[in-house]
Amino acid sequence: MIRFGPMSIVLLCAALYGLLRAVMLCCIPIRLGANRLMAALILILALYTGPYIIGYAGYYDAYPWLSFAPYKLTLAIGPLFYLYLSALRSGDVALPHHTYLHFLPALLQFSYYCVMFSQPIAFKNHWNGSVHERLIDPMEAAGLALSLAVYWRLAHRVLKRQATVATEWERNFLLAMGLSILIWYGMLAAEWAFSGLSYVQRFPFYMWLAILVCHLGSEAYRQGAVPLPHATSNPGQAANPESRPTTDHTALGLRWRRAIVDAQWWRDPELSLAGLAQRLGTNTTALSRAFNEGLGMNFNEVLNRIRVDAVLAALERDDNDASVLDIALAEGFNSKASFNRLFKQYTGETSSDYRRRLQSGGSPLQVSTC
Repeated sequence: MIRFGPMSIVLLCAALYGLLRAVMLCCIPIRLGANRLMAALILILALYTGPYIIGYAGYYDAYPWLSFAPYKLTLAIGPLFYLYLSALRSGDVALPHHTYLHFLPALLQFSYYCVMFSQPIAFKNHWNGSVHERLIDPMEAAGLALSLAVYWRLAHRVLKRQATVATEWERNFLLAMGLSILIWYGMLAAEWAFSGLSYVQRFPFYMWLAILVCHLGSEAYRQGAVPLPHATSNPGQAANPESRPTTDHTALGLRWRRAIVDAQWWRDPELSLAGLAQRLGTNTTALSRAFNEGLGMNFNEVLNRIRVDAVLAALERDDNDASVLDIALAEGFNSKASFNRLFKQYTGETSSDYRRRLQSGGSPLQVSTC
């Protein structure tokens, strides 16, 4: 009897959310390489919960031919999260042609399950009891344990060897994957110690995978729309552990200022340094240094100059008959007093005088220096 209970529904909702986020990641026009690698990782993690979604609902009892369905591509998880971080740290530069070699074990795994899935039920049942559970499962578990350990180590080295500081998202992603690997090892150890676990006993682990899928889907999508700050002019130099050029704070400052302008974040009157750092996928220290050392301005000055420029542009439009205060509030200023003070500070005249001068044929201004 097929019945979707709480366990099936929870895993199903997480898997569907992950699939939706994977599709959305592939539609973002920037960070194409990194976003597609993350979409593939989310898809594989979501599919891995598939047998348990339908298993808890009773599908295997009703349709035994579903056994050996090719949901399991666990040997691709390690390469995907390592290559995703590599794509982020290289500025999304195209990965080398030999990258596909990382996925040969996963391809072999997928081919095995495709061949077995196409076999008659009687053969599959015999093979499962006599060969798969005794030989293939232990080999697959050992291969997965080795793959996860090797690729986590490689991913960790990627973050350490680059010249630029790792963003908060990169560190959190590596931490989340490291914790997931430890939990995975715990399940493998329990499987070995107790000669296998039941579907119900495995549920906490698959619940963790559901949480991981939702977390990666949300955070990776939010980060995926932010222009990459790690592009280097000399990829070969960045790949050399012995070569550590200094961070180009000016380039970072300009790139992050451009992100504020492109996304129109300056219009948020509550935007803070910490909030902007989170949106950019970096930390407050790196962001402050990029603005202070790279642009010669602190966070508030960068933001307020952008806002004043937006007000100037709005005042220049002939069809804009809104009051100056309404324009200022729409561009992110949260009070009349602060707007009047900053406008006079950056332009040398009041907003009313500036508007009258424009109406008299005066030349427009721009206060940004970058």
